[in-house]
Order: sequence, then structure tokens, then C-alpha cells
Amino acid sequence: MSDNANMVSLSSEVIETVIGGQTRFKGNVKTNKPIRIDGVFEGDIDSTNLVLVTEGGRVKGNIKCSELQLKGTGEGTANCTQLMQFASTGSYSGDITVGSLITVPGAFFNGSCRMVKPAAAAETKPEGFEAL
Repeated sequence: MSDNANMVSLSSEVIETVIGGQTRFKGNVKTNKPIRIDGVFEGDIDSTNLVLVTEGGRVKGNIKCSELQLKGTGEGTANCTQLMQFASTGSYSGDITVGSLITVPGAFFNGSCRMVKPAAAAETKPEGFEAL
């Protein structure tokens, strides 16, 4: 079974925005819906939802999203508040900030990784709680 079949998605929304495999897009996108990149995207992506870079897809620019699934190639800075996942075909060069990170053998990452608590999973301290 391919590791791509095992990728977990936190988003249950239908992907309406697609940059097709034969498309090269230059510019910035801001959306609250999932977006799929099959072609080449040069610019910044600002999403409160899923960004999916498929095998053969490429992103060069900064990505801010809740979830990034990387089956293709990315280059730039990524800030994923919830989850970043690499398939075996995925590669990323640049610094990332993630809530959670999932990678499999064959994936490639070159950069620094900073992990923060996912926004939805941030602990709240009970009233009267004091740190040690």
C-alpha cells in the first residue's frame, strides 16, 4: 500500500480551488477553503484550511495554513498551525513551523523545524494552577 493512501486529513471540506497540472500561477492566494496544487505555484498562500501539493506539483513561496500535505515539492517558509505531512514523494526546502509533523521514508526536508502546540490542542490551565 502506498504511503499516500495513509495520509490523514483534518479537513472534511471538498477542494474547490485547483491549480491544474499544466498551469503555472504567479501571485498570492488568500482563502478559507482547501486548495490543491497540481502545477506550479509561485507566490504566497494564506489559507485557514488544507493546502495539498500533489505529486508533480511545486510551490515556491511562503505557505501559511492549518494543514499542509506534501506529495510534491515546496520551497520557502511554511507555517502550519495544525499539521504538516510528507509523502515519500514529498520534498521541502525552507524553514517550517508546525503543530504536528508526519513524515515517511523517502521524504526529503532541508531546513529548520519549529514545533508549537496546535491551536485546537492548546492546553488550558485549570483555575488556580501554578507552573512548577
